[in-house]
Amino acid sequence: MNAMNVLVWLFPILFIFHDFEEIIFMKMWVRKNKNYLSERLPALSKRLLPHFDNITTSAFAFGVAEEFILISIITVASYMTNWYILWIGLFITFTLHLVIHCLQVLIVRIYVPAIITSIICLPVCIYIIKIILKLFPLDTVVLYSVISFIIMVVNLIFVHKGMDVFSKWLAKNEQQNQ
Repeated sequence: MNAMNVLVWLFPILFIFHDFEEIIFMKMWVRKNKNYLSERLPALSKRLLPHFDNITTSAFAFGVAEEFILISIITVASYMTNWYILWIGLFITFTLHLVIHCLQVLIVRIYVPAIITSIICLPVCIYIIKIILKLFPLDTVVLYSVISFIIMVVNLIFVHKGMDVFSKWLAKNEQQNQ
């Protein structure tokens, strides 16, 4: 069995472990730190806080589930076909996502949901990337990482719009059931 056949399964596990922290703490954190964020980062807060005010925990979990399904499909397909390069690109994009959470903490200077699991997952991800770089040509890894990054940014925009729609749908159904 080659190393990738084992390592490939760590991605969905690391992803969901990391995103559990975001799901559990995001809504409370935004509510608690709204004023601080508005003072510290006024322009960004003006754009992002209204969006997160409207997103329920259920809707956030819905968005995470979409990403988890996408990652799981790519993981299973990679394992079954022994074609790992798209998986590698997505994994490196996920690792970059963890680094971004670390940078968020440095900028905001307070706990940010997902920082604890980012710190736990980053050494594992770096170890996996070191193995990947021994097994695959660097130019191919970089190319698929850039392609995957673009795909994930587009998907993230789609997911956040979906979370907003899902939150409104939940609110509408709750009102009808009362």
